[in-house]
Amino acid sequence: MRRDVVQMEQKAVQTGYFLAISLLLSALFYFFASNWPVMDRWEKIGVSAAVLALFYLSSYVASLVWKRHSFLSNWLLVAGGLAFGLCVALLGQIYNSHADSYMLFVVWLIPNLLFAIFTRYQPFYVISYVLAHLALGFFLDPSIVHVSHEEEWWYMIYWLIALGNIVLFYLTATRKLQSRPIYYLSFLVFSVSLFWSAFVDVYGALPETLYLLMGALLFFVFLKWRPNRGMLIVTASLLALFVLGKFFWFMLEYYSEGFFLIALLAAAGIVWGAVVGINWLRKESAHQTSKWVQFFQEAFTVLVTTVAASIGAISLTGLLMLIFEDESVVYFLFFLSLIGFVGPVLFMEKMNSTVRYTLLTMGYMLGVASSLYLEQFFWILFLAVLLYVWKAVSSIPARLLTQFAFLLVLFFKLTNLHVPETTVLLIVFVFQMAMYYVKRLPAVLQNSSLVYALLALIALTKMHFDAFATNLLVNIGFFAFTTYLLYQTLRKKGKSAFGIVLAFWFAFLLMKYYDLLWSLLHKSLSLFLLSVVFFLVSYWLERRMQGEWAAPTPAVFTRRPMILVPIILLQFILAGYQVYSSESILSKGTSVKLELVPVDPRSLLQGDYVRLGYTISTLADEDFSSGEKIRVVLRKQSDNVYNYGGYYEKEGKWNKPYAAEPTDVIINGKTVGASQVEYGIESYFVPEGTGLEVERNARFATIKVGANGDALLESLSPQ
Repeated sequence: MRRDVVQMEQKAVQTGYFLAISLLLSALFYFFASNWPVMDRWEKIGVSAAVLALFYLSSYVASLVWKRHSFLSNWLLVAGGLAFGLCVALLGQIYNSHADSYMLFVVWLIPNLLFAIFTRYQPFYVISYVLAHLALGFFLDPSIVHVSHEEEWWYMIYWLIALGNIVLFYLTATRKLQSRPIYYLSFLVFSVSLFWSAFVDVYGALPETLYLLMGALLFFVFLKWRPNRGMLIVTASLLALFVLGKFFWFMLEYYSEGFFLIALLAAAGIVWGAVVGINWLRKESAHQTSKWVQFFQEAFTVLVTTVAASIGAISLTGLLMLIFEDESVVYFLFFLSLIGFVGPVLFMEKMNSTVRYTLLTMGYMLGVASSLYLEQFFWILFLAVLLYVWKAVSSIPARLLTQFAFLLVLFFKLTNLHVPETTVLLIVFVFQMAMYYVKRLPAVLQNSSLVYALLALIALTKMHFDAFATNLLVNIGFFAFTTYLLYQTLRKKGKSAFGIVLAFWFAFLLMKYYDLLWSLLHKSLSLFLLSVVFFLVSYWLERRMQGEWAAPTPAVFTRRPMILVPIILLQFILAGYQVYSSESILSKGTSVKLELVPVDPRSLLQGDYVRLGYTISTLADEDFSSGEKIRVVLRKQSDNVYNYGGYYEKEGKWNKPYAAEPTDVIINGKTVGASQVEYGIESYFVPEGTGLEVERNARFATIKVGANGDALLESLSPQ
């Protein structure tokens, strides 16, 4: 018993340090994004270098001084890898490079990937995987300019992403690359990419056919060859979504009584086929393990229930609406949902499970839709039926479905009755937290209640109350309550509940980034102070502990110092090169004044910026493909503003014979389709909250163009 207490205390200390480091990183993230105007660019560069050095120095010192806390040294090392990306983002903000440029993530990826390769520390694998996909995503779909691609191009990209991830999945499945997080992430991204490829409108029915074949193959692989419950359910769920997506497409295309009648028959056929298939499986699987038979039944239940119930409910509603064209149809559907679909589930206990859940799902879909539409007392009757179903049907899937339907109707009907949304959210929160603490409930239902409760609570933090003090109290309340739950779930050894609360804890920090009621600078200071508090409390808890810590694995810094140091130096070299190249353009480049048209968004990592469009961004009467390098001639006009001179060079060839004038400036760009070109000067970062003012006043931009044609945005001006 004493040993369990000691282990619990140690986990509490570790969690405290983890949250403290997370808060510190969040504080830096918010501070850099605020673009505090009090600091000039050299002070910002100094701060970014100092932050990076501090994390790595702290990691090294921790590996020497707190040898029993190897986790702390390792986490500080990971924090350094993350802080490097924030520093690169800050340099991009200072020199007005592309907001969320794919190159930011490429540069960020390089040292983290090297860390992953040489240390084999799992967090670096995950960070590298995420950064690689972010770089690819922003390369394919930039945030600043709109790049147009043909459907064939996107289809190829989806398949390339899928193939790359299936290779990673194979390597991790065969343990040639030992990383369980990448094992699951690669399969998920592979499945989703393959799923999206099926909706690209190219090559006739080929995308849909290939997806169905791949889905069937995956279903067999995870059913019998390499049984895996989670991946089987993911595959079945995506197949169900595919069938539903195609159903909606055909419904919009062939909306008629005949279509809905055929769809109803198809839904019944799907259920019948599933029942026959499962019965056959039971007969033929006498010598098989019951585990994969159970997998098959669970996957099939998800697939058939989702597809058949959705198609059946929508088709029945559409058919009756087209035939009768009368509001009384809604009343009929309401009572049909209770008597024709929910009733058999309650009173025919020996019904086949697939049929049972399909009927129940159809009944809930029709009941929710009709009770939300109807006024008077019908929704109360429906809630009463749901409560009875909860009591009468004890299976977990049925109760999960009942819980979702109950909360959905309760929330929307109360808000429709003009009950304040804050009151409704509080009701849901209290109700679901009470369910979470009911000990006799299965863990799955407790966790689902916890999810709904925290969803209601985090929704309250997004509401804007009249009083600032109320907003502050709600946000502090959410943070304090989720922090309390983290330690409580840790003490209860509920891994699933702990993961749920931790996800909401981090989601809250991310959501506050876009909360305009409080400045990023103030949020940064608050998070920094909280980080200090968590560090001190964790240190205090550790000092008062009585038990001994288990012998730790040596810290990464202790095991691989000669490899880590060059990678850390590489980060400073990469950052230094960015500073050197940008400063060279600023000091030696040719000053050019351009006319512009701005708008005002917020970058993912770099804060507020003004997105700029120039007159030189459009080369009239041209039609470029996307992604080609181009050199454009800028020619000085009589008002000292530069404009497109009518000449450009692409693939070493000029569009027409070019005779240079003394004031001509040649700028490097990249085509983005049609007649559009981008030059890497389309973002101008501003202090938080000043973007609209800049948008109103700025009409011209001053840029510096280096001897090699690279450009850097220097300033904006009204004239």
